[in-house]
Amino acid sequence: MYHGFEVTAVVVAAGKGSRMKSRINKQFLMLKDKPVLAHTLAAFQECEAVDRIVVAAARGDIEYCSEKIVRKFGMTKVEKILAGGQTRQQSVALGLQAAADGIVLVHDGARPFVDCSLIRKGIRLLLEQNLDGTACAVPLSDTVKVVGPDGAVEKTLDRESLRAVQTPQCFISRVIREVHRRAAGEGLAVTDDLALLEHYGYRVGLYRGRNRNIKITTPQDLLLAAVMMEGGSTGE
Repeated sequence: MYHGFEVTAVVVAAGKGSRMKSRINKQFLMLKDKPVLAHTLAAFQECEAVDRIVVAAARGDIEYCSEKIVRKFGMTKVEKILAGGQTRQQSVALGLQAAADGIVLVHDGARPFVDCSLIRKGIRLLLEQNLDGTACAVPLSDTVKVVGPDGAVEKTLDRESLRAVQTPQCFISRVIREVHRRAAGEGLAVTDDLALLEHYGYRVGLYRGRNRNIKITTPQDLLLAAVMMEGGSTGE
């Protein structure tokens, strides 16, 4: 409970992660002493602002997730593990249906370095600025160029105004459910949930994320995460 609002975390862990080139879903690969997803869930389990957790997993992974992660590591806030959809957007929409009214956090299961500070900042910004959605994000360190189909550079973007958006993303539950419903009806596909609110004209905001809040999608990411876990990289 956060200032009278019920807070549900929807953790999306249904992706196969083809770029990982592993027979095991990336969320279940071992990172130090436990699976990636267990590290992720532990952050929400230990955060006092979060009341309950809903996990959207691949249908074939539900039993494994329940036995080998939720029960084994004592994730008592996990109220439901449901079958995700064919896309991330569909999986989020299904998770939202199981979330309580109030505030909903949407987070990637493959981002194990989230912490309670990032979670609370998103909720606080949402309420203090009377927004409909928030997300953490970090400035870009590389120059970004727009190229055409032939690879020719069309323009260079001003990186000072650009941000790489991460999760958690935080929403008023009735708003995020409504935009997902509308998007499904119109066939609108986006890469993150905040973009749905932007498309339909809702008020959204960003707050400072952390460079270490990486999403594990490739074998190189897993190696980097292992180094970070051992204290080799503190990051911001």
